[in-house]
Amino acid sequence: MSKLRIAGVAAVLALTACSSPAETGGQVATLASTAPAKASPAASTAARPQLRLDTSEEEANRFWTAYEDCLVGHGVKVNPTDQAGAAGDGPGRRLDQSGEPKSAYIACAGKLPQQPPELDEDTNPNYAQQWNDNVKCLRAHGLMVHVTNPGEWTYDSADGQIPDNQSEIESACLLEAFGGKAK
Repeated sequence: MSKLRIAGVAAVLALTACSSPAETGGQVATLASTAPAKASPAASTAARPQLRLDTSEEEANRFWTAYEDCLVGHGVKVNPTDQAGAAGDGPGRRLDQSGEPKSAYIACAGKLPQQPPELDEDTNPNYAQQWNDNVKCLRAHGLMVHVTNPGEWTYDSADGQIPDNQSEIESACLLEAFGGKAK
């Protein structure tokens, strides 16, 4: 249901609730129950967990685990082991990628974490420049990478050194480039 439609229904209900018995002929107004409407994509998006640029790894893992638990609870299969031989449970477990059953993805759509809005190139007019700044920061911290497309980078060569703290460097550079905070 669109926001405008919801606002209109709310206004009508508010006016009805405020009417005096004389206006309703002494009758008490009642609302007839109908089957609940299916949630629109906009409604399910609003309820989804929102990741931030400074979301901790623990917090992000909780969101992703809740989403994956929902999918598994609705019939998405878990691959027994991943390529490294790790067990198929916890955050980052390997779920079947077939997209089946579709009903599981529909049922769990409200739990799918949304990426930080700053990282949405459709809504951030400065996205491409900020992504380039992000890659410059990565390079300044020892990651020998280059931009392939806005939102993507790759290593300059296959034999480059990868720092042990790569994920911390990536997080700090995202904050610096997109959040205006230097770390």
